Amino acid sequence: MPKQPIILSGSYADRMARGPNQKDTKAANDTTATERSPADLSHPSHLKPWEDRSLPPEERLNAYKQFVLEKVAEILAAADRVSDDPSKVLEIRDDPETTRWTSEASDLRNLSPQDFCKRIDRPEVRELLGMNFLGSEAWSSQGVEVGAEPRIPMTITKELLESECPFHPGEKIKDTHVLMLVPETVNGEAYTAFKLDELSARWEQPEDRLLDDDWLSWKSAVWATAPQTASEWVLIPKSDPEPNAVAPERHFRDKNRVEQDEVHKLYPEYREAKALEVMTLALMYYLVKKEKLLPDHYLRCEDTDDACGRVCVGFFAHFGLQFNQDDGFDNDITGRALARKL
Repeated sequence: MPKQPIILSGSYADRMARGPNQKDTKAANDTTATERSPADLSHPSHLKPWEDRSLPPEERLNAYKQFVLEKVAEILAAADRVSDDPSKVLEIRDDPETTRWTSEASDLRNLSPQDFCKRIDRPEVRELLGMNFLGSEAWSSQGVEVGAEPRIPMTITKELLESECPFHPGEKIKDTHVLMLVPETVNGEAYTAFKLDELSARWEQPEDRLLDDDWLSWKSAVWATAPQTASEWVLIPKSDPEPNAVAPERHFRDKNRVEQDEVHKLYPEYREAKALEVMTLALMYYLVKKEKLLPDHYLRCEDTDDACGRVCVGFFAHFGLQFNQDDGFDNDITGRALARKL
């Protein structure tokens, strides 16, 4: 049976089916969804009310429903504003954010408070990862607001986290990977590599450089200004396979891009990671955990630079996180950036 969204004052799907010129004025006058903002409901300042485990489950669920209703109301209002332009109404209807929030509203219809808390908390995931979990609280600790966390994918299970890491034999995924939130916006602005560079300038302390600006051209590159399209969880290794710890055919260093493609086939559960994801991993992990990852090698990312080479990120040492102009050839300091498919 197809999902039905929560009715705010008329189903969003029904409104779109009726056409852009048949406005539902009741929605515009319905103030029940905006009487209290999510910020008003916050208890500990760093938590949203639905994240606060000290609150009763029903209160947590109701607070989140209120937040979702406000998101749906925003979508309806946006459709009203462009109701005379069918193409723009269609654009709103097909927007990923519309799908996200109408689907979320539908999911909440029959969800019990207890099941909602289990879904939101995923305590086994957060507790198993410990230091290797970077969610909205980690961003807040650095003075950055990133909005509501999306749900942790159900594919991230205790069994997965407790399983052996394919890159580092004898270690578990929970110890060699980081589950991090890559946000769509930071402090209300689109999240990009260029925006992360702006943030790092604020975070830097004397003798503690975070990003190396010697290769200044990267800031104008397409990949550096491309916005993150949605907030998402990324399960990403802290390092690629160490050459001295795995068989020669299973590591990426000392290999050109074509040879790395062949090695990648041995890890079908992983996709190539974006430069923004690697940058987020390195900088946020250091800021929160005070440990510099990738100190002596680069990771070749999915993105291409202006010369059609791959963007390489790494060597996070005294001069800050660096970028390398990739020529595609093999060397012993360039691995491959990967992230788990979720």
